[in-house]
Amino acid sequence: MIADTRILIVEDNESDADLLCRELKKSGLKFIAEVVQTRMGFEQALVNFKPDIILSDYSLPAFDAVTAFRIKQATHPDIPFIIVSGVIGEENAVELVKDGVTDYTSKSKLFSLPIKIDRALNDAKVKQEKQLTDEKLKAINGELLQLNQELEERVIRRTQALTESEHLFRNMMETIPQIAWTNTNNGRFVFYNVRWYDYTGLSEKTNNITGLKTVVHPDDLPKSLTSFSLIRQNGEGGEFQLRLKSADGLYRWHLIRVMPIKNVSGELQLWVGTATDIEELRLLQQQKDDFISIASHELKTPLTSLKAALQLLERMKDSPSLKMLPMINQANKSLLKVNLLVEGLLNTSKLNEGQLSINPKNIVLANVIIDSCQYIRSEGVYTIETKGDMDVEVYADVIRIDQIMINFITNAIKYAPDSKLIKISIEKLNGMVKVSVSDKGAGIPSEKQRFLFDRYYRADNSGSQYTGLGLGLYICAEIVKVHNGEIGVISEQGKGSTFWFTLPVAYRSVA
Repeated sequence: MIADTRILIVEDNESDADLLCRELKKSGLKFIAEVVQTRMGFEQALVNFKPDIILSDYSLPAFDAVTAFRIKQATHPDIPFIIVSGVIGEENAVELVKDGVTDYTSKSKLFSLPIKIDRALNDAKVKQEKQLTDEKLKAINGELLQLNQELEERVIRRTQALTESEHLFRNMMETIPQIAWTNTNNGRFVFYNVRWYDYTGLSEKTNNITGLKTVVHPDDLPKSLTSFSLIRQNGEGGEFQLRLKSADGLYRWHLIRVMPIKNVSGELQLWVGTATDIEELRLLQQQKDDFISIASHELKTPLTSLKAALQLLERMKDSPSLKMLPMINQANKSLLKVNLLVEGLLNTSKLNEGQLSINPKNIVLANVIIDSCQYIRSEGVYTIETKGDMDVEVYADVIRIDQIMINFITNAIKYAPDSKLIKISIEKLNGMVKVSVSDKGAGIPSEKQRFLFDRYYRADNSGSQYTGLGLGLYICAEIVKVHNGEIGVISEQGKGSTFWFTLPVAYRSVA
């Protein structure tokens, strides 16, 4: 998302507008906001404030989102428009989206608004770039049509002007930033610009369909040939995506556009094609999808704990007892973890830069470890044995250390399901405290151990691909790093694994 996004807020409730701004600031979004309540203020802001995006309440006393959207569409159709309301019904929202409104969200779910703003701005940017590219392509097509007409006249006159026009044509094709080529009506490739040869490393001797087949990814070739054939059949042009191999042997995604060149009588003269590199755009889309999956993955553990506590409370509701208090405490702790994870995951810039916030204090490490294992012990399936220095204190963030322990223990269960005993040890070493979690699972191959704490790495153990995006251990490593500790693994195939981390011993001030 661009820095200092200009956000125009249509809202007559100052408290709601303030809450919305605070929610956006909490997500890490850098923006400049202007709040308007009337139609006049809205129209003036469109001209003077020049917003990048508009957030509008559905209903105001003398103004509403529908009117605001129509005014915006008439003068600034490319500005994204998101409705933020607590009263709009689902049916109304769907109809407005069909009419062109970018998106909508409930005031009770403002946590989703930063993601929707990010998506709307990115989509608007892509749309603008596509429009610019299409305009350039149309301009080139017009010039090529005019050039082709001139070439036909010069062929009839058999003058030297034919050579000069061909030279001009080639220069035009070389000025555009994309790979470009021309086809005859029957599909034969006639001309490639120099960017084609630079990218593919092919020579002019392979300037034919055979050379093309060596460049297109084998998995994309059948579908691409079909798409190209259908475009030529309809005679109106079209586009599709495929992977092209560069001279260094790497494949990159390209957007292929094929447009017809027709004479003044509407007769097809030739086809002009371009290939635009969209590898970075696809990677950005994949990162957005990964972010949603990552959020679900990281929220699963505390939500599981919260669900277990609530289920126990449900069973005990008809016979209240003192046992309910620990369950309530556990539920509250899990809810706190969910809130912290949501706040951290929505702040993508901090996650990308590894800047996780912590609130360290002196804590008895064994107490945190024991608390983090309660919901697993309560199931009665696994035995968790904690030994070592049970009184040692560390200077650390309780919630973050709890997050590490839950990740280590759930991984031990996940990758060693037949090992019902999980051992945890606590030992003091050279001013640091080392925590180890051991299981008797299948172990991890030595060549894969160095990748375990990388982002998105997923281990393939004994031929079984485990689910997940490999973010858990990466986040654990980041947490340990900001605590000035170390993290690692000791594993041998057939003998199990031990994941460990260190934390600084608690600092004691001298009175």
